[in-house]
Amino acid sequence: MKNEVFDFGRFWNYFKYDLVQMWRNHSKPALFIGGMELLLYMVWVLMALVFTGKWQGPVLGARIAVFVIAFTVLELYQTRTYGYLTDPRKGAAWLMVPASKLEKYVSMLLITLIVIPVVFLVVFFAVDSILSLVDPTVGNSILGVGVNGVQEMLNGMAAISGSSLIHFSAGTMIWIWIVGFVANFLYFLLCGICFKRYKILGGLGIIFLLSIILSIVMSATVPAWSENLVYLEEEQAVNFVAATFNWAIGITSALAVGEAVGIYYRIKTLKH
Repeated sequence: MKNEVFDFGRFWNYFKYDLVQMWRNHSKPALFIGGMELLLYMVWVLMALVFTGKWQGPVLGARIAVFVIAFTVLELYQTRTYGYLTDPRKGAAWLMVPASKLEKYVSMLLITLIVIPVVFLVVFFAVDSILSLVDPTVGNSILGVGVNGVQEMLNGMAAISGSSLIHFSAGTMIWIWIVGFVANFLYFLLCGICFKRYKILGGLGIIFLLSIILSIVMSATVPAWSENLVYLEEEQAVNFVAATFNWAIGITSALAVGEAVGIYYRIKTLKH
């Protein structure tokens, strides 16, 4: 008899079904977001031909900026991937799919946190590498520059750490990025399955309100924090800054866990 809470065979069948549905409903936006550099390339070359009469591909800085913009758009788009669950007809049909709530939840997290980001990175860097290969005016690809750039960044962090209060490491930086990425994606996913309308605006509105509250708190605490830091011994100051840094990472991690719990609770209590 199959486990009613989580059965791997049933989960795997649902996961494949979920992937197919995700591709059918969101393949065009996904390809557009991942291929935003191609749009930049066409606009950049056209502008270069108009104003200079020469064929010139986009510089590295512009391509990196588009990568950041595309990744931000991808984060916001998480409000749409499962946003249909708030629709009475589509949401009711989703509830009728033969899989447990936990299986649907795990599939949702895998697609949101692994499948979608990996597909985006593969498409974006593939387009960038192909353009760099076929057009010499583009220069080196972001991926090629990134390998050397990461090593230079790590060397720079090691040098900075020797003369600063914060001791950087590759593991710390990677962990910060992962925690922030997970928290952001889960947040907009949660907004998508909670708000029935204005999903992106609702999510951004909450961030705006929290930013105002955080600014008020920071304005009241940072001056005293900085003043205390000045009068501490160097070893005490290093420990104090490290503790503050760890608290920030811990709060972000707790936020990501809270968002994951909120998503599961929303799925478990979803009714139409």
